Amino acid sequence: MLAVLTFTFATQSCSSVKPLDKAQLENQTWALKTLNGEDAKLSFTGKIPDLKFDFSKNTVSGNGGCNGYGGDFTLNEQNVFSAPNLVSTMMACMDANKEPEFFKLLSTPDLEVNLTEDSLLTFSQGDKVVLEFQPVVSFTSPVISKGLDVSPENLSGKWNLTSIAGEDMAALFPDKVPTMEIADGKVSGNAGCNNYRCTFKLQDNVITFGPAMATKMACPALKGETTFLSKLATPLQVSLNENGLVLMQEGNEVLTFARVAE
Repeated sequence: MLAVLTFTFATQSCSSVKPLDKAQLENQTWALKTLNGEDAKLSFTGKIPDLKFDFSKNTVSGNGGCNGYGGDFTLNEQNVFSAPNLVSTMMACMDANKEPEFFKLLSTPDLEVNLTEDSLLTFSQGDKVVLEFQPVVSFTSPVISKGLDVSPENLSGKWNLTSIAGEDMAALFPDKVPTMEIADGKVSGNAGCNNYRCTFKLQDNVITFGPAMATKMACPALKGETTFLSKLATPLQVSLNENGLVLMQEGNEVLTFARVAE
Protein backbone atom coordinates (compact mmCIF):
# COMPACT_ATOMS: atom_id res chain seq x y z
CA MET A 1 0.00 0.00 0.00
CA LEU A 2 2.84 2.39 0.86
CA ALA A 3 4.56 1.74 -2.46
CA VAL A 4 1.36 2.45 -4.38
CA LEU A 5 0.76 5.71 -2.52
CA THR A 6 4.35 6.83 -3.11
CA PHE A 7 4.06 6.15 -6.83
CA THR A 8 0.75 8.00 -7.03
CA PHE A 9 2.18 11.05 -5.25
CA ALA A 10 5.22 11.13 -7.54
CA THR A 11 3.02 10.93 -10.61
CA GLN A 12 0.85 13.78 -9.42
CA SER A 13 3.93 15.92 -8.62
CA CYS A 14 5.38 15.48 -12.11
CA SER A 15 2.09 16.18 -13.84
CA SER A 16 1.68 19.40 -11.84
CA VAL A 17 4.65 21.03 -13.59
CA LYS A 18 3.37 23.65 -16.02
CA PRO A 19 5.13 23.40 -19.40
CA LEU A 20 6.90 26.55 -20.52
CA ASP A 21 5.34 28.71 -23.20
CA LYS A 22 7.43 27.82 -26.24
CA ALA A 23 6.34 30.92 -28.14
CA GLN A 24 7.56 33.11 -25.30
CA LEU A 25 10.94 31.39 -25.38
CA GLU A 26 11.32 31.31 -29.16
CA ASN A 27 10.36 34.86 -30.06
CA GLN A 28 13.28 36.27 -28.11
CA THR A 29 17.05 36.44 -27.92
CA TRP A 30 18.33 35.63 -24.44
CA ALA A 31 21.54 37.26 -23.14
CA LEU A 32 23.54 35.58 -20.38
CA LYS A 33 23.11 37.34 -17.03
CA THR A 34 25.00 35.02 -14.66
CA LEU A 35 27.29 32.01 -15.03
CA ASN A 36 27.41 29.80 -11.94
CA GLY A 37 26.22 32.78 -9.93
CA GLU A 38 28.84 35.20 -11.32
CA ASP A 39 27.81 38.31 -13.24
CA ALA A 40 28.32 37.64 -16.96
CA LYS A 41 30.06 41.01 -17.35
CA LEU A 42 32.78 39.73 -15.01
CA SER A 43 33.05 36.36 -16.79
CA PHE A 44 33.16 37.89 -20.28
CA THR A 45 35.14 41.07 -20.96
CA GLY A 46 33.97 41.20 -24.57
CA LYS A 47 30.75 39.93 -26.13
CA ILE A 48 28.15 38.50 -23.75
CA PRO A 49 26.88 35.00 -24.72
CA ASP A 50 23.34 34.63 -25.98
CA LEU A 51 20.81 31.92 -26.75
CA LYS A 52 18.02 31.47 -29.31
CA PHE A 53 15.44 28.68 -29.61
CA ASP A 54 13.99 27.27 -32.82
CA PHE A 55 11.21 24.86 -31.87
CA SER A 56 10.33 24.11 -35.49
CA LYS A 57 13.73 22.42 -35.84
CA ASN A 58 14.35 21.72 -32.13
CA THR A 59 17.65 23.56 -32.28
CA VAL A 60 19.40 26.19 -30.18
CA SER A 61 22.03 28.61 -31.40
CA GLY A 62 23.90 31.73 -30.38
CA ASN A 63 27.28 33.16 -29.53
CA GLY A 64 29.38 31.86 -26.66
CA GLY A 65 31.28 35.10 -26.13
CA CYS A 66 33.53 34.62 -29.15
CA ASN A 67 32.50 31.53 -31.13
CA GLY A 68 29.12 30.79 -32.61
CA TYR A 69 27.43 27.56 -31.54
CA GLY A 70 24.36 25.46 -32.28
CA GLY A 71 22.80 22.02 -32.05
CA ASP A 72 19.74 19.93 -31.33
CA PHE A 73 17.94 20.05 -28.00
CA THR A 74 15.01 18.48 -26.18
CA LEU A 75 12.64 20.14 -23.72
CA ASN A 76 10.04 17.83 -22.21
CA GLU A 77 6.77 18.61 -20.46
CA GLN A 78 8.56 18.71 -17.09
CA ASN A 79 10.75 21.54 -18.47
CA VAL A 80 13.88 19.37 -18.54
CA PHE A 81 16.36 20.61 -21.15
CA SER A 82 19.15 18.61 -22.81
CA ALA A 83 21.52 19.67 -25.59
CA PRO A 84 24.51 17.31 -25.20
CA ASN A 85 25.84 17.59 -28.77
CA LEU A 86 26.38 21.30 -29.32
CA VAL A 87 29.06 22.28 -31.83
CA SER A 88 30.88 25.60 -32.19
CA THR A 89 33.30 27.45 -34.42
CA MET A 90 36.98 27.41 -33.43
CA MET A 91 38.08 31.04 -33.66
CA ALA A 92 40.88 32.34 -31.48
CA CYS A 93 39.42 34.67 -28.86
CA MET A 94 41.18 37.89 -27.88
CA ASP A 95 38.94 38.87 -24.96
CA ALA A 96 39.19 37.04 -21.65
CA ASN A 97 36.09 34.92 -21.13
CA LYS A 98 34.68 31.70 -19.70
CA GLU A 99 33.31 30.41 -22.99
CA PRO A 100 34.41 26.76 -22.37
CA GLU A 101 32.57 26.74 -19.03
CA PHE A 102 29.48 28.26 -20.67
CA PHE A 103 29.44 25.56 -23.39
CA LYS A 104 30.00 22.81 -20.81
CA LEU A 105 27.11 23.98 -18.63
CA LEU A 106 24.71 24.46 -21.55
CA SER A 107 25.57 20.92 -22.76
CA THR A 108 24.89 19.36 -19.35
CA PRO A 109 22.05 16.81 -19.69
CA ASP A 110 18.77 17.22 -17.81
CA LEU A 111 18.88 20.85 -16.80
CA GLU A 112 15.66 22.19 -15.31
CA VAL A 113 14.44 25.31 -17.10
CA ASN A 114 12.32 27.97 -15.45
CA LEU A 115 10.97 31.37 -16.47
CA THR A 116 10.76 33.62 -13.42
CA GLU A 117 8.26 36.37 -12.68
CA ASP A 118 11.03 38.84 -13.55
CA SER A 119 11.27 37.31 -17.07
CA LEU A 120 14.61 35.66 -16.33
CA LEU A 121 15.30 32.30 -17.98
CA THR A 122 17.14 29.97 -15.59
CA PHE A 123 18.87 26.61 -16.11
CA SER A 124 19.30 24.65 -12.88
CA GLN A 125 21.25 21.56 -11.91
CA GLY A 126 19.55 20.23 -8.79
CA ASP A 127 18.93 23.21 -6.52
CA LYS A 128 21.66 25.35 -8.12
CA VAL A 129 21.03 27.85 -10.92
CA VAL A 130 24.01 27.43 -13.25
CA LEU A 131 22.90 29.69 -16.11
CA GLU A 132 20.64 32.72 -16.01
CA PHE A 133 19.53 34.67 -19.08
CA GLN A 134 17.65 37.92 -19.57
CA PRO A 135 15.65 38.95 -22.65
CA VAL A 136 17.48 41.15 -25.10
CA VAL A 137 15.82 44.49 -25.80
CA SER A 138 14.66 44.64 -29.41
CA PHE A 139 15.74 47.49 -31.68
CA THR A 140 12.06 48.40 -31.98
CA SER A 141 11.37 48.21 -28.26
CA PRO A 142 9.72 51.26 -26.64
CA VAL A 143 12.71 51.33 -24.29
CA ILE A 144 14.93 52.27 -27.22
CA SER A 145 12.60 54.84 -28.73
CA LYS A 146 11.64 56.46 -25.43
CA GLY A 147 12.61 60.14 -25.23
CA LEU A 148 13.67 62.17 -28.25
CA ASP A 149 13.46 60.83 -31.77
CA VAL A 150 16.82 59.47 -32.80
CA SER A 151 17.81 61.76 -35.67
CA PRO A 152 21.06 63.43 -36.77
CA GLU A 153 19.61 66.76 -35.64
CA ASN A 154 18.87 65.53 -32.10
CA LEU A 155 22.21 63.75 -31.87
CA SER A 156 24.09 66.89 -32.85
CA GLY A 157 26.09 68.57 -30.12
CA LYS A 158 28.85 67.88 -27.63
CA TRP A 159 28.81 64.88 -25.32
CA ASN A 160 30.98 63.72 -22.40
CA LEU A 161 31.37 60.00 -21.66
CA THR A 162 29.86 59.01 -18.29
CA SER A 163 30.18 55.20 -18.34
CA ILE A 164 31.66 52.44 -20.46
CA ALA A 165 30.32 48.87 -20.22
CA GLY A 166 30.44 48.84 -16.41
CA GLU A 167 34.16 49.70 -16.28
CA ASP A 168 35.80 51.87 -13.64
CA MET A 169 35.92 55.26 -15.35
CA ALA A 170 38.52 56.69 -12.97
CA ALA A 171 40.88 53.78 -13.61
CA LEU A 172 40.43 53.82 -17.38
CA PHE A 173 40.66 57.60 -17.78
CA PRO A 174 42.87 59.07 -15.02
CA ASP A 175 43.59 62.29 -16.90
CA LYS A 176 40.78 63.11 -19.33
CA VAL A 177 37.27 61.75 -19.97
CA PRO A 178 36.49 60.98 -23.64
CA THR A 179 34.29 63.39 -25.54
CA MET A 180 32.19 63.20 -28.68
CA GLU A 181 30.94 65.99 -30.91
CA ILE A 182 28.41 65.20 -33.64
CA ALA A 183 27.91 67.75 -36.40
CA ASP A 184 27.28 67.74 -40.15
CA GLY A 185 27.32 63.93 -40.40
CA LYS A 186 30.72 63.65 -38.73
CA VAL A 187 32.01 62.71 -35.28
CA SER A 188 35.06 64.12 -33.54
CA GLY A 189 36.41 64.36 -30.03
CA ASN A 190 39.04 63.19 -27.61
CA ALA A 191 39.41 59.50 -26.68
CA GLY A 192 41.14 60.13 -23.36
CA CYS A 193 44.45 61.34 -24.79
CA ASN A 194 44.39 61.42 -28.57
CA ASN A 195 41.93 63.31 -30.72
CA TYR A 196 39.83 61.23 -33.13
CA ARG A 197 37.34 61.73 -35.93
CA CYS A 198 35.10 59.52 -38.05
CA THR A 199 31.87 59.46 -40.03
CA PHE A 200 28.62 57.77 -39.00
CA LYS A 201 25.42 56.36 -40.46
CA LEU A 202 22.09 56.26 -38.64
CA GLN A 203 19.29 53.87 -39.58
CA ASP A 204 16.34 52.55 -37.54
CA ASN A 205 17.81 53.78 -34.22
CA VAL A 206 21.11 52.03 -34.95
CA ILE A 207 24.30 54.03 -35.39
CA THR A 208 27.33 52.72 -37.28
CA PHE A 209 30.58 54.62 -36.95
CA GLY A 210 33.17 54.66 -39.72
CA PRO A 211 36.83 53.82 -39.04
CA ALA A 212 38.23 56.26 -36.49
CA MET A 213 41.31 58.30 -37.39
CA ALA A 214 43.30 59.33 -34.32
CA THR A 215 46.42 61.29 -33.49
CA LYS A 216 49.45 59.33 -32.24
CA MET A 217 50.50 61.09 -29.05
CA ALA A 218 52.27 59.03 -26.39
CA CYS A 219 49.95 58.60 -23.42
CA PRO A 220 50.70 57.15 -19.97
CA ALA A 221 47.43 55.16 -19.94
CA LEU A 222 46.18 53.93 -23.30
CA LYS A 223 43.93 51.09 -22.12
CA GLY A 224 40.92 53.35 -21.67
CA GLU A 225 41.38 55.03 -25.03
CA THR A 226 41.73 51.68 -26.80
CA THR A 227 38.65 50.34 -25.03
CA PHE A 228 36.59 53.41 -25.91
CA LEU A 229 37.51 53.39 -29.61
CA SER A 230 36.92 49.63 -29.86
CA LYS A 231 33.33 50.13 -28.67
CA LEU A 232 32.70 52.39 -31.67
CA ALA A 233 33.73 49.64 -34.09
CA THR A 234 30.36 47.79 -34.07
CA PRO A 235 26.79 48.97 -34.80
CA LEU A 236 25.08 50.22 -31.64
CA GLN A 237 21.48 50.85 -30.63
CA VAL A 238 20.70 54.45 -29.67
CA SER A 239 18.51 55.76 -26.85
CA LEU A 240 18.29 59.53 -26.54
CA ASN A 241 16.76 62.20 -24.35
CA GLU A 242 17.48 65.89 -23.86
CA ASN A 243 20.46 65.33 -21.57
CA GLY A 244 21.60 61.76 -22.11
CA LEU A 245 22.79 59.50 -24.91
CA VAL A 246 22.99 55.71 -24.43
CA LEU A 247 24.62 53.37 -26.96
CA MET A 248 23.76 49.69 -26.52
CA GLN A 249 24.57 46.29 -27.96
CA GLU A 250 21.95 43.52 -27.70
CA GLY A 251 20.19 45.41 -24.95
CA ASN A 252 23.31 45.95 -22.84
CA GLU A 253 24.63 49.46 -22.23
CA VAL A 254 28.02 49.95 -23.89
CA LEU A 255 28.58 53.72 -23.70
CA THR A 256 26.62 56.48 -21.98
CA PHE A 257 27.12 60.21 -22.51
CA ALA A 258 25.89 63.42 -20.91
CA ARG A 259 25.18 66.41 -23.14
CA VAL A 260 27.50 69.38 -22.70
CA ALA A 261 25.56 72.60 -22.24
CA GLU A 262 26.26 75.12 -24.97
